[in-house]
Amino acid sequence: MRSLIVRNKKILVTGATRGIGHALARVLALKGYDLVLLASCKGSSQELSEVGFVVEHGCEVHSLDITDSSAISSFVESWDQELWGLVNNAGTCKVLGIDERVVEDPFDEVLKTNLYGPYLLTKGLLPYISEPGRIVNIASQLGKEGRAGYSAYCASKFGLIGMTKCWAKELGARDITVNAVSPGWVDTEMSRIDMARMAEENNKSTEDYYREICNPLELKRFNTPQEVANLVSFLLSEKSSGITGRDWLMQTVWNQE
Repeated sequence: MRSLIVRNKKILVTGATRGIGHALARVLALKGYDLVLLASCKGSSQELSEVGFVVEHGCEVHSLDITDSSAISSFVESWDQELWGLVNNAGTCKVLGIDERVVEDPFDEVLKTNLYGPYLLTKGLLPYISEPGRIVNIASQLGKEGRAGYSAYCASKFGLIGMTKCWAKELGARDITVNAVSPGWVDTEMSRIDMARMAEENNKSTEDYYREICNPLELKRFNTPQEVANLVSFLLSEKSSGITGRDWLMQTVWNQE
C-alpha cells in the first residue's frame, strides 16, 4: 500500500497572490507539501514572499506573466524539479457585451490568462510531473452556463473544462489524474467587485443583490476560498487516485441574464 505522507511532494500553484490561490497555498503548506507559488508580477511576488505561512514553510515564490508565451517558455526551460501536482488557478474576468465598442477589446487578455497560459504551462511542465501525479484546473460554473457580457470569460472556462477532459484521456495511462473545479460565486475581491457592479446596473443595493444571488443556492451564501481550497487539496491527494476527467461543481449554477 502506498504511503499517504506528502513530504517532498512538490506542487506548483499559479495565481497564488490572493483569493482561491492564496487560500489553497495556505492549505497545502499546512499539509506539508513543498510549494512553488507563482504571482503575476515581481511586486506581487515580493508581497507573497513576505506572507507568514510562506516564510514559515519555505515556499518558493516566482513571478510569471501567464499571458506571455515567451515568459512561460523561459520559466519552463529553467525548470528542473519533479512535480507531484500542478494547479492552474490564475484567472481574470473582463466584461464586455458583443454589441459594445471599446478601444481595446479584452478578449485576447482573458483567453491568454485563463486558457492559453494553462495550456502552455502544463505542456511545458508535463515531462516533470511524476507518475502518479495530479493536475487540477480551476474553471468556473460559467464554463457550463452563459452570462450576458461574459463572452471571453465563458469561452475560456468552457475551453478549460474541455482541455481537462482531453488531458485526462491522454494522461490516464501514465497514472496522472486531471480534474477541474468549477466554483460559482466565491467570496473573493474579484467577486465582490463584480457583484457591486451588477447591483449598481440593476439599481439595487449590494446587500439586496447579494441576497438575491444567494437565494437559489443550497447554502444561501457564497462559498469561501477555503472551501474551494479544501476540494482542490483532496483532488491533489493520493486519496483521489481513482478520479479523473471530472468537473467538480460547488453549488447550483446561478445564471444572470
